[in-house]
Amino acid sequence: MRYILLFLIAIFAYSKTYVATYSAKYGWFGTIATAKGVYERNETDYKIMTTVKTKGFAASISGHLTQTYISEGKVINGRLVPTHYIVDIKRHGDDYYRIYIFDHKNKSVIKKRYKNGKLTKEYKYYYAPDDILTLYWNLPLYLKDKKETYIFHAVGGSKKNGKVEITFPQGEELKELKKTFKVNGTYLKANLYNKVFAGDKGVLYLVIDPTNWVTVAGMVKNVLKIGDLKGKMDYLKIEDK
Repeated sequence: MRYILLFLIAIFAYSKTYVATYSAKYGWFGTIATAKGVYERNETDYKIMTTVKTKGFAASISGHLTQTYISEGKVINGRLVPTHYIVDIKRHGDDYYRIYIFDHKNKSVIKKRYKNGKLTKEYKYYYAPDDILTLYWNLPLYLKDKKETYIFHAVGGSKKNGKVEITFPQGEELKELKKTFKVNGTYLKANLYNKVFAGDKGVLYLVIDPTNWVTVAGMVKNVLKIGDLKGKMDYLKIEDK
């Protein structure tokens, strides 16, 4: 459950602060996790922070897993450019902290791993121009030409090289998704090449409000061969700066 609800932390704006909350339900288990995301951006800088907490049976089997994702950096020509990306995982009383430090000039990323505040490993990671959070928010800039499939690279994608594949469902697939979600928006399919849960293939479905690029719903299909993990936005607050 390392990447639980990664697909639900989508908030996008310009010179605004967005605060959104989400919940995810899994089969007959009901709500298994909640998430809160805060996105702040001005003309030069941005910060995104999302905290995901497991609930009910998911909390009990995961050691009360809580995950925090943070991306900070600069806004350059309208694009989010990360300086560092943080994943902080707490479970079974332990704190696993990961920080990825970007050096875009030299096209390198350094990853530092900590456990309970102690540095355990530091090494060179693969380079990508985005992390998985900035990739999402930069998509409106990247999807200008019409293609059936887009390939990107972002820290947080494939463990090997950060590969992420983006497509837009069509035909029967889109029809079934609309029947499942029952909401209007842009339907997007993302293959992270990195399992979100044991038993799935790392494929996420998102429904996005095209007016502000906020994710309103998401799904991982056939998790653990029991059922689909479905998430939806419960609350959104927009504050103008």
